[in-house]
Amino acid sequence: MGEVGFAELASLQQGMNDHQKMMFLTQYNAGKKDRGTALLLGFLFGVLGADRFYVGDTALGVLKLLTFGFCGVMALIDLFLIMGRTDQVNRQKAQEIVMMMRAGY
Repeated sequence: MGEVGFAELASLQQGMNDHQKMMFLTQYNAGKKDRGTALLLGFLFGVLGADRFYVGDTALGVLKLLTFGFCGVMALIDLFLIMGRTDQVNRQKAQEIVMMMRAGY
């Protein structure tokens, strides 16, 4: 699906006033994960699960840590998957923020 873009963020902000839009963007930017950071962590420390810990996949991070990235195989595979997972996490984060704002929190 790709990185969360401006158009997607704008569509999530439909029906919000300027203050709500500012609050949404502030919360989203504070919580979003960087694709480059995830990839760098995967490259440098993928066998230790650092990339998965970074995106919040704690269980998979622990599994990679205990098995040294499935003896390097999962660490190599994750180099191709981690940026997509980062995009999924950011998309979920944006949708959670919108739901919380619409619920009045």
